[in-house]
Amino acid sequence: MPAASCWLLYSAKDLAVNGDFATLVRRQGEKRGLLIEPVTLEELRLGVHADGTPFCLRNHVPDRPSMVLSRQRHTLVSRHFEAMGVPVYNNARVCELCNDKRQTHQFLRGLPMPETLFLRPDQVSPPAGLPYPLVLKPACSHGGDRVTLVRDAEEWRLAASGILPEPAIQQSVVSDAGRDLRVYVVFGQIVAGVMRTAREGIVSNFKLGGRAELHVLTPAERSLAQRVIRRVEEAGAPLCLAGVDMLYEHGQPVVGEVEDVVGSRMLYQASNIDIVSLFLDGICDHLSKEK
Repeated sequence: MPAASCWLLYSAKDLAVNGDFATLVRRQGEKRGLLIEPVTLEELRLGVHADGTPFCLRNHVPDRPSMVLSRQRHTLVSRHFEAMGVPVYNNARVCELCNDKRQTHQFLRGLPMPETLFLRPDQVSPPAGLPYPLVLKPACSHGGDRVTLVRDAEEWRLAASGILPEPAIQQSVVSDAGRDLRVYVVFGQIVAGVMRTAREGIVSNFKLGGRAELHVLTPAERSLAQRVIRRVEEAGAPLCLAGVDMLYEHGQPVVGEVEDVVGSRMLYQASNIDIVSLFLDGICDHLSKEK
């Protein structure tokens, strides 16, 4: 039986800094009969024929994989492959809900989270509503990019000038700022939790110097993570490989965000859990059930 071809889809910029992860995925895929090949968005051209049939060109040649492991953040791209009949993990609905923090918070309404305002692209002064200090950040970024603690209107304008007119949000500062929990999820199941702590300030991202330790989930943390997992799954957005991030308000977990293209470097450093193997085993199980 020939190996199933699979594209591990990145932007060229992201692949350049995630080569070790891509190599790990490829090697573990070979053990499972999956021929996994890193492919970049820049190699592809997507479109539709005159009869409305979607197509994909790779380096100007028609091509299509048997599946896509998506490590890119463009809903249009994921949806296009799905329209071609190609399974995408995580799917386009996950991409849509998780890569715009405005949509994430809007969708997870009713769950505990920091108070959040969606900023207008033409916003030139701080909107009334949240007292200082507050957090300003892009709505569609990741990895702690331009997450800024602002203490007054002057700092707000300086931070906003580095983001707007990109989509942006401002949030209240949680009482326990500077630490957060990432709950790793594989095919709807909680795999592990990693507590991240900032060395200074409020940004605890591992790649920005935050400390990471394996964490045993409390009943409250597990319950909140499961509520998020169920909510998105019921909306057609199963979390095949993702992270549910939590902040803390007076010791109680609140939803921070949901990571579609979740990083695993800190999990490998903090534990012996091989989340790539768990993910690929889940894909093989899913494919066998589809036959």
